[in-house]
Amino acid sequence: MTDPAPPAASSGSGLRQILLATVIAGALGYVIQGVAYGMTDADGRIAFAVLWGAIYLVVSCLSGIQQELTRASSSSPQGTGARTWLLYTLVAAAATAIVITAVFAVLGPRMFPTDTASLVAAVVVACTGYALVASLSGAMYGVREWKGVAALTITDSALRALAITTALLAGASTMWLGWAIALPFIAAAALIWLFVGRRIRRHLMLDAPLRVLLRHTVATLLASLAMGMLISGLPVLLQLLAADAGTELRASLMQVTTLTRAPLVVPILALQGFLLVQFRDAGPALIPRLLKWLALIAAGVVVVAFAAAALGPWVMSWLYPAALPLPSADFGIIVLSGGLTALMCVTSQAVLAASRHTAYTSGWVLSAVATIAVLLLPLDAHTRILIAFLVGPVLGSAVHLAAVLRVRRAAS
Repeated sequence: MTDPAPPAASSGSGLRQILLATVIAGALGYVIQGVAYGMTDADGRIAFAVLWGAIYLVVSCLSGIQQELTRASSSSPQGTGARTWLLYTLVAAAATAIVITAVFAVLGPRMFPTDTASLVAAVVVACTGYALVASLSGAMYGVREWKGVAALTITDSALRALAITTALLAGASTMWLGWAIALPFIAAAALIWLFVGRRIRRHLMLDAPLRVLLRHTVATLLASLAMGMLISGLPVLLQLLAADAGTELRASLMQVTTLTRAPLVVPILALQGFLLVQFRDAGPALIPRLLKWLALIAAGVVVVAFAAAALGPWVMSWLYPAALPLPSADFGIIVLSGGLTALMCVTSQAVLAASRHTAYTSGWVLSAVATIAVLLLPLDAHTRILIAFLVGPVLGSAVHLAAVLRVRRAAS
């Protein structure tokens, strides 16, 4: 017998705790990237952006672990899912280490021309550590351990901010920055486990055996990989597919994209587990609840896009006078594309909550494929980059919304 659903106040309290943790973590990440960009030249900005983007592209992919565990997990006075969860975590971490080592053994030399072996090792450690973070987060969402989720979010970001700040002040190279990004994942997961491990062992329930969880995770990982390409992986895509834009333009676009998207997308990413639980338990209220979230985010995006277009060039020229200036329209388009991606993060959780793994994956994959296809078009580099930012999330959101509507019609 599972625990009765917690009262609405519990969900509201959980939302406040996670939002506060997200604001703190987002601010720390924002400061890290802003300081790093300010302390390096164009080549250094590209090197850091590609390193950060490579790690967080995989991190975004591995968030599929959290999504599937959140969907499958619940709380019970006599939980029996801890053993399956532990096996799942070990398999996920081992598979991550093997796959990332193989992939970056091929891509590493092109992405990291110097210190290749050490940076690839840092990426492998970072991604394996995040597999542990994602698995722990999914279990905590399942048992509604909101304080643990918030604590993990803050601890991970705070440790990383401390490590990277120390490295930057010491004049460390990109190689050491890679390790400063990587090690906090493992440290944060180990620290938070000391406080929440007992509750997970005693109360975690899973709705499927290990083989089913792993099969479903393949779908969520594929979707999350595509999601990562549209969020953290954009600097990587620009590095690989838009070299004709030139070093200065790519550096400025990467810089503006990273700094303006963070306030829009990162909070929604942090809330994906919470949204998944809310949509999963919504029943007939799924559509109204989804539309409420979409309207709230869309209104905020419009305001921020106009503000970015008006103030962005002045702010960036003041903060980074050596960087290539971008037109006002670029700021508005980049912010709008970030908002569209945030909307897609919400629609995807509604689809996954209904256990429509195929539609969930299809939306994200279509979005990523469309983005890559536009970047390969024979257009001016500047133009095709901005178009690519917009096309992907529009198509993906349409797929997700259509799937949600089909689910509700079938239920009716």
